[in-house]
Amino acid sequence: MRDLLPILKILNNNKASPLLLAVQIALTFTILVNAIYMMVLKEQELVQPTGLTEQQLFSFSTNLEGTDDEKNAALDTDLADIRALASVESASTITSMPLTNWGRSLYVGLTPDEKERIIHAGYYGADETIVDTLGLRVVAGRNFQHNDVIHRYYDGHSESASVLISQDLAGKIRPNDWRSVVGETIYVQSVPQKVVGIVETMKSPWRFWYAYDMTVIGSVREHYIETIIVVRSKPNQRDAAMAEVQALLLNKPGRQVDAFKSFEEIKTENLQADYAVSQTLKAVIGALACVTMLGIFGQARYTVYKRRKHIGTRRALGATQADILRYFMIENAVVSLFGIVLGVIIAVVVNVYLVNYFGLTSVPGDYLIAGAVLMLIAGQLAVIYPALIAAKVPPAIATRTA
Repeated sequence: MRDLLPILKILNNNKASPLLLAVQIALTFTILVNAIYMMVLKEQELVQPTGLTEQQLFSFSTNLEGTDDEKNAALDTDLADIRALASVESASTITSMPLTNWGRSLYVGLTPDEKERIIHAGYYGADETIVDTLGLRVVAGRNFQHNDVIHRYYDGHSESASVLISQDLAGKIRPNDWRSVVGETIYVQSVPQKVVGIVETMKSPWRFWYAYDMTVIGSVREHYIETIIVVRSKPNQRDAAMAEVQALLLNKPGRQVDAFKSFEEIKTENLQADYAVSQTLKAVIGALACVTMLGIFGQARYTVYKRRKHIGTRRALGATQADILRYFMIENAVVSLFGIVLGVIIAVVVNVYLVNYFGLTSVPGDYLIAGAVLMLIAGQLAVIYPALIAAKVPPAIATRTA
């Protein structure tokens, strides 16, 4: 620590360069910490579970012909034929699928008055097989029973029926005891619906939506001109199941199959933009880190060149190479610490602004501490080579004229 006081005196006498470097470190620290936090949030969104058996699922839409009763009978036949395939474990009809950006959003409340609504939720209509097909987990109450299911041509949500709701929606309705929602009547778009069960996780069709985790599944099977069928294959047999189901349906006269996709394909399409953002943030973080380290490296090289005579004088007075190396490492640490402290202050101010005006989540203190440690280590790594050059300055340089 005997070098600290001389270092502070030298930095005080030559403020401009160290101050500019400290400001660069502070700004880089602020940007890096926020960018890393945003990247982590994006990464968490990309791996967020949907509650579905994703690797076994695929879905498609297909046309139904004839009268209302004929469409209903054709749907029964299609589902029975698909379930009979050796590679298929279960099949159901549903009004839309999570992450497809297409479906219904309806308001939910404990009274029919829209003004007293609690929140909006995504709505799906399905039959009693949907829990097994999607791989949902009922955490309170019970699954649909066959007698719960009713048929509608379209707009099944307008029919009073039994419903399953997501645990997040139950928690929104009854924050202190979400299980107590089972058995209650809730109003979905002012229509009374009896809650018979709660599923652990079920997402709405729109991932960007504020109510993405709020979901209602009504025991209403709809069969419009087209219907959506979701199939759960047996483990590791999805490709075979997709080929068999497609061949089965296309052999039926007049039958069309659209949007035939595995759930992983649906998820990939939906997450593509966020994946690009995540990769861009990684590139920005890497570039900023490199620019900062180059800045520290350049500043240290310039300092060594500028102080060659001073270094030579210290060597002539008995300073070892280790003393010179330690001196420049400490000097860099002092400048870096000043920049980091300044960066923490800026980061906190920026966070307060983002939270107050844009409603964003503030960066946790752990990120600031980890960022400070990483920035300090990066600074020390960047200064090692210039410090080694300084340590090799010969004592004879002290006797030369500048």
